[in-house]
Amino acid sequence: MRDDVELLKECDSGVKMGIQSIDDVMDKAYGEDFKNMLNKYRGEHSKILREIHEKLDARGASDKEPNMFATANSKISTGMKLMMNDTDEKIADIMMDGCNMGIKSVSRYMNEYAGASTEVMNVANNVVVLEQNFMNDLRQFL
Repeated sequence: MRDDVELLKECDSGVKMGIQSIDDVMDKAYGEDFKNMLNKYRGEHSKILREIHEKLDARGASDKEPNMFATANSKISTGMKLMMNDTDEKIADIMMDGCNMGIKSVSRYMNEYAGASTEVMNVANNVVVLEQNFMNDLRQFL
């Protein structure tokens, strides 16, 4: 039960950070196809976030906010990178880095909380797959 809650909380934090990152670049995107793809993945992240919240609620646990330092660092870093080059290509590059960090982070937590139930492991794996799919779809904009 403890591993279930901890893994869900880490997934919650990571997915929220992904949504925030998409929101941070959405108004800087140029191409209609690119904007549509970002919107699609924002929706996918929101969908999995709802599932995570349902599972946390069922376990009597609350969600976890992303680390304030990591969030601020991401926002500043993205802003600085886009000040020098605000093309869809650069946004895709930045977003791919975020996807990769998400994959590594959730995978690490899956190993750390290996005692989590199959149900929760599947949710965490779905987060990894979502990030992999997002990264694959971003490649066309590089």
